[in-house]
Amino acid sequence: MANKQTILIVDDNQINRQILKKILDEQYSTVEAKNGQEALDFLKATKKEVSAILLDLMMPIMDGFNLLA
Repeated sequence: MANKQTILIVDDNQINRQILKKILDEQYSTVEAKNGQEALDFLKATKKEVSAILLDLMMPIMDGFNLLA
C-alpha cells in the first residue's frame, strides 16, 4: 500500500507505544512521541499530515490534556 496514512502515538510507556506500533504498522505509517511536548514539537515541525493521534492523557512534561488545549 503506497502513501499510508500516518498515526501519531503519544505515550510515556515505551511498551504501550511498541504494542500499538506493531498492531498498526501493516496498514499505517506510525510516528511515536513519549510526551505531549514531544508530540507538539513534531506537529509544529513537520509538514507530514497526521491522520490520527492516539494519546495517553497522563504523562510527564506535558500531559494529553495540555496537548489537546
